[in-house]
Amino acid sequence: MIGKKPVFFLVKNRALGDSLMGLASVQYLRALYPECIIIYAVPEWIAPLYKNIETAADIIYPLKLKKLSDIFDLYTELINLKVDAIHEMHQSGRGHKVFTIFSIMKNIPYTFHNHHLKSNTQVLDQGVIKELIQRDLDGLYSFYGKNEVPSFLDYEPKITLTKKTLQQQQVIFGVVATRKTKMWPLQNYIELARKISEKYPHVNIVIPLSKSTEDKKIKDELLAGNLPINTKIVEWPLEELPAAFLKSKFYIGNDTGLKHLAVAVGIKSYTFFGPEPVNEWHPYNKNRHPYFYREGLACRTRTHHYCGLSVCDLMIENMQCLTSFTTDQVFLEIEKDL
Repeated sequence: MIGKKPVFFLVKNRALGDSLMGLASVQYLRALYPECIIIYAVPEWIAPLYKNIETAADIIYPLKLKKLSDIFDLYTELINLKVDAIHEMHQSGRGHKVFTIFSIMKNIPYTFHNHHLKSNTQVLDQGVIKELIQRDLDGLYSFYGKNEVPSFLDYEPKITLTKKTLQQQQVIFGVVATRKTKMWPLQNYIELARKISEKYPHVNIVIPLSKSTEDKKIKDELLAGNLPINTKIVEWPLEELPAAFLKSKFYIGNDTGLKHLAVAVGIKSYTFFGPEPVNEWHPYNKNRHPYFYREGLACRTRTHHYCGLSVCDLMIENMQCLTSFTTDQVFLEIEKDL
């Protein structure tokens, strides 16, 4: 039994990076209602990331919605936790069904925002293209906020390690991405590693990869490119990632969940943006977290406000949105932090 304090069940049933960006809303809710109990629900496979860290949430809940038995178990736990309100950020289809039914059964408020909906909603600026963190904050503000609308710049996601760690001469390369069109060429990462190794041999470079089939292909390609001796490929479990990142000088890589982890632990990040515009997917202070982005590409907005292609069908050998950033240019930019 948790007690008589208001209990919020805050849901972000999305990818790793989305769950980290959702911490901004956890922090905002904590500022609004300091005495409440906040249960932050993230996908079960992501939950281990939060094992050895502290956030503004009281509980990290491993969310499972795949099977009917998962849903029954969830309902039981929501009752046992005495949840007073459920709010879902960036609503998923399954979440809508599951939480709507529970809300009706138990007469508990279920609120959400879904930026694909542009009408019949009380959410501030619903459907407006803006920073993802701001969308989350707008949704929460619309139902539970007070006074002024919160700004994403005031709620950068933060996590704290339960054990202290010391920074090392280490740089994180984030070479993976959800699709190929978001990846700065692997050969460029190899060349950048060589440049760092030649001028700063004391700096170690680590490349985190998973054990997935796609990451295995990336690993083989990197090894075939003869990485310098100061560079190693690692397969850290999720629960070890925050400490490893906090030890590092900075992150440089594609726009992925690893970038958002770097921001959350408080180290500097450099991000490559190709098919997607910065205004939505980089909701951070650009001075602390600079990026590489080529403005004004017509191919990026050919069918939408961003390019959603998995493979570039216009510039197969070039992919101009990312290949225009040379290793020399990138090295000059990051050298001040080595």
